[in-house]
Amino acid sequence: MKRKLKRITLILLLTLTIALSNNLLVANASTMLEDADKWLQNGAQNPPITPGDVWPELQPIAQILITIGAIVVVGCFMWLGIKYMTADPSGKADIKQKLIGLVIATVIIFGGIGIFTIIVNLFNGIFA
Repeated sequence: MKRKLKRITLILLLTLTIALSNNLLVANASTMLEDADKWLQNGAQNPPITPGDVWPELQPIAQILITIGAIVVVGCFMWLGIKYMTADPSGKADIKQKLIGLVIATVIIFGGIGIFTIIVNLFNGIFA
């Protein structure tokens, strides 16, 4: 009995929520096109953001993240190296698989600036 009452209450609440939200969406749909036009006009008036404007803001964050990443990578290499030295032959294969992922992560961490530069230049070429 309680279970049926909970289901009926839930269905009733969902129905009321859907019914009330449709009215709100219909009321706001009439001004949506005007708001979009205003947003596009504001974007056209402001100069575009260049990588030279963004890089001074992102550089300290990037340096912190690369430092943290380097510490984690060195720690992981040490941990896996010790595990590799103490593992039996069957365990060494599992550790080698983990090392492949760690090498890929290392390339991504230290190549992050280059990857970021390539992506920015690519998007500047596409959307410019």
